[in-house]
Amino acid sequence: MDSISVLEKEHENISKIIDLIKKKSIEFMKSDEINVEFVKLLIEILKEYADKFHHRKEEEILFKKMQEDLGRIGEVMVVNGMLVEHELARGIIFDLGQNLENYSKDKSDENLIEVIGNMMTYRRHLAKHIEKENTLIYPYAKKNLSEDRLREVDDETERFLDENKEVLEQLTMKIDKLFQY
Repeated sequence: MDSISVLEKEHENISKIIDLIKKKSIEFMKSDEINVEFVKLLIEILKEYADKFHHRKEEEILFKKMQEDLGRIGEVMVVNGMLVEHELARGIIFDLGQNLENYSKDKSDENLIEVIGNMMTYRRHLAKHIEKENTLIYPYAKKNLSEDRLREVDDETERFLDENKEVLEQLTMKIDKLFQY
């Protein structure tokens, strides 16, 4: 198993979701109405798939090895770069949930634009984040981690995927549902 290829494939899936975010934001803007059920499911998927499923493998497996083995550069790339960006994404999703709650209570233009704004903020943030990981972080890890360490990353990723097969199946069904809205 090539764990970095797995992460890149997950990035492709997340990129499809963030492309949908743009499409739906435009629809919401044109209709002056938010599809609350869509955004609720979106938030759930972003928390469960992008964060708990994808970011967890990065943070607990790949990034951990990079911090342990790649010295100051690895530490800075991971702690001051990717982990900070993961926390920013979590904050945006939290805000989106608050905005959606406000919109559900009061369908004002202000609350509508807050939901759309946070959706688009998340989309831009994650698009840039994915590009950094795919073009900088992952290639750096492949080039600089030892073969033994990369094998450990692959083994731990494979174990994670085996232990979470049912979770992935459920998430895949939710993602499919999201695209049906």
